[in-house]
Amino acid sequence: MALPFVLGLAVGAGAVIAFSKSDKIKKKAVSLFSKSKDVANSSLEKGKETVEDVKDTINATAACIKEKKEQQKLAKESEKKEEK
Repeated sequence: MALPFVLGLAVGAGAVIAFSKSDKIKKKAVSLFSKSKDVANSSLEKGKETVEDVKDTINATAACIKEKKEQQKLAKESEKKEEK
């Protein structure tokens, strides 16, 4: 029976302390949110850069494959001409 009373007393004391130091808590919260925003923005920028790098790699690979296909096609055509 004493546990709810003690728990209520602790919660009440915590609320009083939080209210009395609300300015400090507000400053800490603002700085925490600011840091979180900076981290999120930097992560977003890194993600965008990674996506651009992947797109460039895919485009370069596609161009290389097309070039090799063209070379193979030309080689086959030249072989057919030589056979005739």
